[in-house]
Amino acid sequence: MKISVIVPTYNRPEALLLTLKSLSKQSRNPDEVLIADDGSTETTKDVIIAFKDSSECNFELKHIWQEDIGFRKPRIINETVRNCTGDYLIFIDGDCIAHKDFVKSHVENSAPNEICGGKRVDIGKTLTEKVLKSGKPLALFTVRLLIDSVLNDTRKAEEAILVRNAKIRSLAGMDKISNDGIWGCNFSVYKTLFYKINGCDEDFLDGSIEDNDLGIRVLNSGGKLKSLRFKANVFHLWHESSWSFTSEKYLFNRNIMEQRIINVETACVNGIVRSPLKQ
Repeated sequence: MKISVIVPTYNRPEALLLTLKSLSKQSRNPDEVLIADDGSTETTKDVIIAFKDSSECNFELKHIWQEDIGFRKPRIINETVRNCTGDYLIFIDGDCIAHKDFVKSHVENSAPNEICGGKRVDIGKTLTEKVLKSGKPLALFTVRLLIDSVLNDTRKAEEAILVRNAKIRSLAGMDKISNDGIWGCNFSVYKTLFYKINGCDEDFLDGSIEDNDLGIRVLNSGGKLKSLRFKANVFHLWHESSWSFTSEKYLFNRNIMEQRIINVETACVNGIVRSPLKQ
């Protein structure tokens, strides 16, 4: 099975470099990595080219770019999937660092009619600055991470723990996932299923809950969600966040998702196969 890893990014070249470094150190190498770039400047392009030419790059690396005219992450993801040659798609954001078994865990748990989803450790501002300065990926449950979660602002450090034993996972409820529990920074799906639900919905206005919508459409189409918490671990680098639960854009997005649930919609209209009005 050929594996494509898709990495959405926007103007965070230093973080993207750490993402690429972590993907080059996987226990199961991806066949290709595609950067889904929502309009970054030339600096990001330079980082990608330099990494591609380096000895660290042990996979085919592609850069898919679109003009920056505002948030269009679903659109660039769809365009990137069109350029994939893999059978199985794994998604990680370009400001996240993958544990060495990230790809392996997604592949081992893949199933044709399921979407796999994990969570993330939210590294705080202080530790993020140190990691970026060092240029070395942080992708393990360490004393350093634990201390920062107590003294500073790292959150959900427990998501860095690896638990593979089936009995322990069952007793602790680790295999359970909520109906809208897909996070864009850590999920995977067969390309055939991605097309079946018509990919990402390009009607979403900003980066909130557009990823949850993928899981809902998989469920509506008769598929399942599978939790990879404590199996496929990722570490999210801190950044400023501007969206809120009360913004007009969030409420607009929320309405799309709620209607999806009420109407049991299995596919969006303006997705990887676009409506004629959206061409």
